[in-house]
Amino acid sequence: MIALNLQDKIVVVTGGTQGVGEGIARAAAAAGAAGLCLSGRNAARGESLAAELTSAGCATIFVAGDLGDAVVCRTIVATAEQRFGRIDGLVNAAGLTDRGRIEDTPVDLWDRLFAVNVRAPFILTQEVVRRLKKAGRRGSIVNIITMSSHGGQPFLTAYSSSKGALATLTKNCAHALRRDRIRVN
Repeated sequence: MIALNLQDKIVVVTGGTQGVGEGIARAAAAAGAAGLCLSGRNAARGESLAAELTSAGCATIFVAGDLGDAVVCRTIVATAEQRFGRIDGLVNAAGLTDRGRIEDTPVDLWDRLFAVNVRAPFILTQEVVRRLKKAGRRGSIVNIITMSSHGGQPFLTAYSSSKGALATLTKNCAHALRRDRIRVN
C-alpha cells in the first residue's frame, strides 16, 4: 500500500464537516498537508474541526456556505488562496442525496441536486485550475462519485443523474488538463 503524502500541500475539501469529507480532511492533515480549507453548511461543526486540525499541526480554515450558490464556490477558493497563498489540490466531497423516483421528483429538487453535486464542482474546479495554470503549478483534483453514478436505484433518480454527470465532468477534465500536470480523478 502506498502511503498518502501531502507534505507542504494546500488542499480545499468541500463537505469537510461530516462523513466522507471529514474523513478526507482528517486523512489529509495526517498525511502532512500544510493547510486545509474546509467548507460546509454546519458552521459550528466546521469551526470545531478546523480548530481541532489546527491544534494537531495542520493550519485549517473553515468557510461556511451553501454550494448551490456560485458566489460561495468562488469565495471558498479565493479565501483559501488568500489565507495560504496557493492551492495544490481540491476534493469535491460535498453532495446532496435527496430521494425521489422519476415520477415524483420535483424539478426544483432536480435543479438543487445538480447545483450542488455538479455545478459546484465545475465552478470550484474552474477556479482552482485557473489559479494553477496562472502560477504554472501542478495540482490534483478529486471528485467523489458513487456506484449510483452508473445508473443507481430507482428512488435516487436525480442523485444518480447528478453523480453520473460529475463522473463525465471528471473524465473530461482529466483528459483536458493532463498536459498541464493537473490530475483529475
